[in-house]
Formats: sequence, C-alpha cells, structure tokens
Amino acid sequence: MLSVILLLLLSAFTGAARVRETLSSRSHEFRQIRLVLDRVGTDLMGAFAATVREESALTVSEDQLSGMPAATLVFTAFQLPDGDIGRPPAEIVKIRYFPRIGADGVTLELHREQSDLPFVGNKIPLRETQVAEGLRGFRVELYNGTAWVKEWPAGGGKTALPKRAAVTLVGKGGETYRREVPIPLAGQEAYVTWSGRRGAVRP
Repeated sequence: MLSVILLLLLSAFTGAARVRETLSSRSHEFRQIRLVLDRVGTDLMGAFAATVREESALTVSEDQLSGMPAATLVFTAFQLPDGDIGRPPAEIVKIRYFPRIGADGVTLELHREQSDLPFVGNKIPLRETQVAEGLRGFRVELYNGTAWVKEWPAGGGKTALPKRAAVTLVGKGGETYRREVPIPLAGQEAYVTWSGRRGAVRP
C-alpha cells in the first residue's frame, strides 16, 4: 500500500514539475517574441529613404529555410546614439534582420545586423546579434496604400517607403504573433537630403 502511495505522489510531483517547465518555456518564448517585435517596430519607425541615395532604400525579400518562411528586411534608419564609448556616435544606421537555421537544426534564429554611418567610408565593424531563437518563421509584409505585399520595392520608385509594415513571428508550436508598425517618413523621400557626411569645416 505504501509503495502505491509513493508512486502516486511521485507521479503527481513529476506532473507538476512538467507543468512548471512547460509554463516557464512558454513564458520565455512569449517574452522573447514581445521584445523582438518591440525592437523591430522601434527600428522601423525610424526608417527613412532618400530619393538621391538609392542605397538608402528599404528592401524585403521572402525565402524559405527548411520549409519555414524566412524574410530578410533591410532599411536605413535614424536612431539615437547608443552611448557605446568604443564606437563613434551614429545617428544614421543600416539595419538588416535575417534568419538562420538554429543550432538544433529544426528551428530558426533571428539575427539583427547594424552598420553605423553607412554613407561614409569607414572601418567601423558591423554589429550582429541574435535576437530570437526557436522560431518556425519570420515574415514581413508592407502596405503600399492599397494592398499588403511580401516583396519590396513593389512598383513605384526604388526608394519609395511603404505606409506601414507588419512583422510576424511564428513560435515553436506554430503560434503566430503579428505587429503592425507605421512608417512616419513614408512620402518624404524627396525631402530627405542628409547624406551622412560631415560638411567641410570652415576657418
């Protein structure tokens, strides 16, 4: 009888531990996804493009990695200097979000790459960080004023910005998390003339 009771208690304890482990894993995944959506959204709200500089254009291409949606998002953005004393302050950056197959071989990692002062010849190294892991997909859609599209540029000028962007992350269990972000500087491409180069110093 005692052995039966012990087995029941062990089973209950093991089940509770598994529940706690599952809840902890889901909490970590949700927190990670929320932070990534916030980061991508904040970056995109600073996005700009200049008609006179085609290299400032925003681009999106969608591919697949091991059957999972894997978009690559590239854009130029204004940002506040991050205070890194080891690097010069940069108010203009080139940002690239892209996925890779994760260490487990079955899910995706999402990486963020940043180039500081991209319009100025410099030797500042790129900064690449992994911002998410354990994903089943990374999608980006752009709203051109009439429809959502998965590739950009989509007609119009090469440096035209979308009105809005939608970023979707697919979790390990297949759940989708979508965030829509406005692009405040869309329509201002002809008026953004700042090149990123410092003017000549006058005596």
